[in-house]
Amino acid sequence: MPERRPGRVRLSSLSESILGPEFLMRRHHLPGLAAVLALSSSAWAAETVHDRLVGLAQDFVHTTARFHPIHATALGIPGHDGELETPTEATRAAEVKRLLKWRGELHRIAPPGVSNLSMVDANDARLLQAQLDRALNELQVYQVDRKSYGGAAVNLVMAIYTQLHELPVAGRDGATSEQVSAAWHDIVERLAGTPAFVAAAQRLVTQPGHRYGIVASRQLGGAPDLFNGPLTDAANSQFGGESDGFRQFARARDAALAAIAHTKATIDAHVAAWPENFAIGRRAYDRMLRDEKLLPYTADDLVRMGHMELEHGWAEEAWLGSLSSRDQVPFGPRSGGGLAPGGTELIAYYRDRVAELRRFVADRQLITVPDWLGEMKIEETPAFMRPVSPGASMNSPRLFSASTTGYYYITPADSLQEAAARLDMNEDFDRDRILSTAAHEAMPGHFLQLSIAKRHSDFIRKIQNSGEFAEGWAFYGEEMFVRLGLYGEDLDPRLFTARWERVRGARAIVDPMLASGQWGFERAVRFYAEQTGFTPEAAEAAVSGIALDPGYVIAYTAGRAQLEDLLGQYLRKAAERASLRDFHDRLLSYGTTPFSIVAPELLADLDKSGEQVRAAANY
Repeated sequence: MPERRPGRVRLSSLSESILGPEFLMRRHHLPGLAAVLALSSSAWAAETVHDRLVGLAQDFVHTTARFHPIHATALGIPGHDGELETPTEATRAAEVKRLLKWRGELHRIAPPGVSNLSMVDANDARLLQAQLDRALNELQVYQVDRKSYGGAAVNLVMAIYTQLHELPVAGRDGATSEQVSAAWHDIVERLAGTPAFVAAAQRLVTQPGHRYGIVASRQLGGAPDLFNGPLTDAANSQFGGESDGFRQFARARDAALAAIAHTKATIDAHVAAWPENFAIGRRAYDRMLRDEKLLPYTADDLVRMGHMELEHGWAEEAWLGSLSSRDQVPFGPRSGGGLAPGGTELIAYYRDRVAELRRFVADRQLITVPDWLGEMKIEETPAFMRPVSPGASMNSPRLFSASTTGYYYITPADSLQEAAARLDMNEDFDRDRILSTAAHEAMPGHFLQLSIAKRHSDFIRKIQNSGEFAEGWAFYGEEMFVRLGLYGEDLDPRLFTARWERVRGARAIVDPMLASGQWGFERAVRFYAEQTGFTPEAAEAAVSGIALDPGYVIAYTAGRAQLEDLLGQYLRKAAERASLRDFHDRLLSYGTTPFSIVAPELLADLDKSGEQVRAAANY
C-alpha cells in the first residue's frame, strides 16, 4: 500500500481496507426483453451463493468508491477525478451504518458456522467478512481520521500526483483531445475544491497526534515542488501560459497550495503539544491479525519470528565477513558487480537490470511471464513521498484503468561513492544491490504479481489486498535469487540480502511493540537503527511509517513463513510432478489473497493442470 513497499504508494487505510490494491466497477446485467420475459420466478430464486456474494462485494466496492472520490482515483475508477467529498460527522455515521448493513447481508448469505458451502464460497465469505471488519475498525477502533490533521491534505496531493501521472496523451493508446481536456478539467475542479475539502476533514480531527503531524508536515513540505514544477509545466503545455484556461488553473492551484500551507503551518505551530496516540493496544492488534489478516499468529508469535530472522541475519553476516577477510575482498561495488553509473545514465541502468532479471527468470524456468505484461517505468521518488519512503517503492497498474504500466520509484544517492563507502541500506549503489531490489519490486516481485492479480476473473479475489501475500512473495524471492546463482560468487549481494532479512526481523518486533504501547517511539528508533544498519534519519523515517500503519510491516515475515510452509506441503503432495515453476504459477493464480485461503485451495487444485489453474485466473 510503503523503502520496499507493497506494489503501490500507500493509499489511505480506508481505501486499503475496503478496496484493495485494485478495483472493479460493478457490472450491470441488462438482458434483452425476450430473455427477461422468459425468466420465471424460480429462475431468479436459483441465484447461487457465489452470485450473491459477488453482488454484495460489488455493491460494497462501488458504493464506497462513490462516497470517497480520492480513493476512486487511486484505483482508476472513472468518473470521479474532479470530485471531492465533504466529510462530516453525519457522513461518518452513515458509513458505519452502511458497513453494518453489508455485514448483516453477508451473514444472511453465508451464516457463520454453516458448513454446506463450497470451499470457494466459504472462503469468499471469510474474505468479505475480513474486509468489512477492517473498514469498521478503521472508523470505530483505529480512528486515524480523528488523529491525522494533515491526512486529507496528503491524500489530496497524492491524488493530484496520480492524475498528473495518468494524464492521457492525444493520439496515444486511442486517447482523444477531448479526453485530455476532460482530464485537465477534473484536475482544476479538484484543486479548486481543495480548501473546502481539507477544512471539512480537519473538523473531524478531535485527537490530533504528534507522530501523525510530524510525518504529514514533512510530506506536505514537498507539495510546492510538485504543484509549481511538473504540474504547472504540464498545464502550461496544455493551456498556454497566457490563456484563460491557464489562469483558471493557476487560481485553483494557488488556492490548493494555500490550504496545504495553512495545514502545514498549523501542524508546525501545535505538533509539539500533541500526544503520541498511534498505539492501538494489544487486544486490538491481536484481533487485527486474526480477523482482518486471517493470520494464525499472535503478537508474541511475530516477535519470536522477528528475533529468529535477526539471529539468522547476524549469523549470515558473520559467515560472509569471514569470507571477505579470507579472500581480501571488501563488501561494496568490488564484490557487487561494480558501481552503478550516476547522473542521467542511472535510470537506463535500472531498466537494463530489470531486463536482466526477466531473462534470468526465463532461463531458470522459475515462473511463466505472460506476453501481455505491461511496462515498468522507472522514476525518481517525488519529494512528498520521501518522508515515508526513503528507499525504493513501486506503484502497480491501477485496477480500473486499462493501463498496464507500473512505476518503480528510486531515490538516487547524492553520491554513489559515499553511499558505497557506508554500505547504505536505502541507496542502491552497485549492480547486485540494484538487481536485488528490482527483483523485489519488479521482476518477479510486486509488478509481476500484482499485474497478474489485476486480471483475476473472480471479482472477490480481484479486490483482495493481502500484504502478507504480496510482501511474502517478494521477500521469498530475495534469498531464492541468491541460492539460484543470480550473483555468482559475489559477496555484497549476499550481505545485502542478510541485512534486509534483519530489517524484516526488526520490523516484526517493532510493529507489535509500538502498536501495543509496550515501546515508545524513541526506543523503537534506537533498536531499529542498531539492528538494521539504517542511518538515524532513515531509521526515524522507517519507524514513523511503522507507527502510523500498524500491522503492515509484519507482512514480510509472516508472509514468507506461510509461503515456505505451503511450498513444503506442495512438494510432498505433488511428489514427482512438482517443479518450482509449477508451484509459482499456481501460487500467483489466486490473487493477492491471504495464505490461509490460498493454501487449501492450491493443494485442492493439484488434480488440475497448471494451465487450467492459470486459465481460471485469466493469467
